[in-house]
Parts: sequence; structure tokens; C-alpha cells
Amino acid sequence: MSGIAAGRRRIKAGEVTLSCTLAGTGDPVLLLHGWPQTSRAWRRVLPALAARHTVVVPDLPGFGDSSKPASGYDKRTVAGHLRELMRGLGHERYHVVGHDLGGQVAYALAAQWPGEVAALVFVEAGVPGLGGSLDAANPLLGGSWHFGFNMVPDLPEALVAGRERAYLRFLFLRDSIGLVRPEAIGPDDLDAYAEALAAPGGLRGSFAHYRALPQDIEDNRAWSAAGRLAMPVLVVGARQGVGLGWLDTVRAAAERVEARLVEDCGHYLPEERPEELVEILAGFLPPISAPTNCS
Repeated sequence: MSGIAAGRRRIKAGEVTLSCTLAGTGDPVLLLHGWPQTSRAWRRVLPALAARHTVVVPDLPGFGDSSKPASGYDKRTVAGHLRELMRGLGHERYHVVGHDLGGQVAYALAAQWPGEVAALVFVEAGVPGLGGSLDAANPLLGGSWHFGFNMVPDLPEALVAGRERAYLRFLFLRDSIGLVRPEAIGPDDLDAYAEALAAPGGLRGSFAHYRALPQDIEDNRAWSAAGRLAMPVLVVGARQGVGLGWLDTVRAAAERVEARLVEDCGHYLPEERPEELVEILAGFLPPISAPTNCS
């Protein structure tokens, strides 16, 4: 690829097809969005990052224009699809940046193929099953109700279908970890995210990532017990979001962990504070050397 003009493609990656934006030149960076968004969440980060990196921005399986398979939403499997995507594009070694749910997938990718991930960045994200991460799913301990709701089979689809925009608006504007600057996710963005959830399989694919959490927790604990990650790792939190509340989970999973806290920002940091995030990434992501210990 050459230049920084973004192009959209649907690319076969193992058993799924992933809809991706590809842009830029230089060391490759894989950007993974969170829930309940799509790759659109990186729209304000992409142009500046593509000025110095080759950037790959997929809709995760179950989201947007990517495949919505009947199963395979555990992060081990999803990470395997992303590895196939990057290898198919000719990238044997690359950086991975994951926001929210994307950070969970990023860890599964780095834990399985540590020689292929040069550096790992968690943005408002952590590793389920490690440290105090399970408190985030317990409203009695200050965690969010949506973990349990999204994990219930069938009922969320029945309640949210036809009301996708209202559900999203509540999530983005909730008092706890919601947007500080509501214009960061405006009416057009809400429409786009609601349309993605309303597409055939959209709600099911979105909630399926939560329903896979028991398997993810088991996998994460096994990977962590086998050894912590050795590549550079960064945790970026937002003051009015999760902040550095999941830092302990990442420290349990990796040896070399740095942390940054962004002020005046809620959970949806890539959309609310893209300039600060790009500056942080520019100062952290190291030059990529030749592959080591790839398997």
C-alpha cells in the first residue's frame, strides 16, 4: 500500500470475512474497536496514524460489515482470524491497539503469537479473569449491569431489536464512564452504529462476545499462568472512564507495562480524545524489528 488515503475492503480471514479499512505506509498497526461500535470508532485516529504507519482497521466478527458466524466469539478464535488477516496482508510483525472489547482480543492475539506482536496497547481495556477484573461485571461492587444483561441468551435481542439507537444513546451518555463531550459521538455516528446493530445477526454477534466470557476467562488465566508477555505494553485510561482500574489485570499478564491517563474524557477515548491518543501512541510504539519466536 502507498499513500495515506483510506480504502475499504472485505477480506477472507480463515472461516470469516472481515471488512477492513487499510491506509498509510510504515510499520503496521492493527486497530481493534470496542463494543458496541465498529471500526468507525477509529475514524479520527486513522488519518494521523496513517501518516507514519500502515494501519489496518477491521470490523470485528459479529460487527459492522464483517461475518456474523453462529459461533466462534471466544477471543482465542477471534484472534486467530485477525492473525490470518494480518498474515494475508503480508504483515508478519505488527503493533496491536485495542479499545474496550478490542483490548481483550488484542491480549488473546499477543498471548498466542507473542513473536508476531511487537507492542500491545490497551485503551480503556483489561484482561478478564485476572486481577480485580470481575468486579467490573458486578453492579454491587460498582461494576456495570450491561455485562450480565448482554450475556443472557436471547432476551437482549428481543428487548433491543427496533430500539438500537435508544440503547446506544443510553450507553454513550450514561453517568458512569459515558462521554464527557457528547458531540464526540454525534447523531450521524449514532445512526451508523444503530444501523450496524440492526443488520441481520448484528445484535446476536455483538452480544455473543459477552456470552463467550467464561471461556475467555479460562483461556486468559491459562495464558497468564504459562508466562507473562515480554513485549512492551501500554495501558491508556480516561479519567472519567475506566481510568487505570484495569491496570492490575494487565500487569498480571505482562512484564513491561506503562500507563497513561487522559484527562477530561470518558470511556470512548478514540472518539473523544483522538489527538491525545495519537500523541501517546507516537511516543510509545517502537520501531518494528525482524520477527522472533513466531509460531
